[in-house]
Amino acid sequence: MVERTLVLVKPDGVQRQLVGRIVARYEERGLKIVGLKLVHVDRALAERHYAVHKGKPFFEGLVAFITSGPLVALALEAPNAIGLVRTMNGATKPAEAAPGTIRGDLAIEMGQNLVHASDSPESAATELAIWFAPGELLSFDREIDRWVLGPQS
Repeated sequence: MVERTLVLVKPDGVQRQLVGRIVARYEERGLKIVGLKLVHVDRALAERHYAVHKGKPFFEGLVAFITSGPLVALALEAPNAIGLVRTMNGATKPAEAAPGTIRGDLAIEMGQNLVHASDSPESAATELAIWFAPGELLSFDREIDRWVLGPQS
């Protein structure tokens, strides 16, 4: 089943100049970029994104971090995109992330774990609607899909 998911390359990833390397990993795997933008997040957007954590002790820290500098919002599409991306990102705590994952290879601390990804189809739909306005996500065919996805594409 083809899914769309949100990835944020957080401010630490932008500041460390890892955006290209991170995006390349998703592309090399075969995920299709259907939306991409550089955003300097304001408090209102941060609060919408982290609304499920409002009232928790770490909420203010999340908001402060995500608004601390620009980030890259990325919409990816593929069969089982949500699970693929989460596996590629690795465990939230980089010390527990497997080598070969983004966090396992590039991050050390949980507070600077480089990327966010939607964790379910419901959160993906909600988050994509927060980060991308109607019409900003594209639908298109790629010639390589028959080589990435096989004959069904």
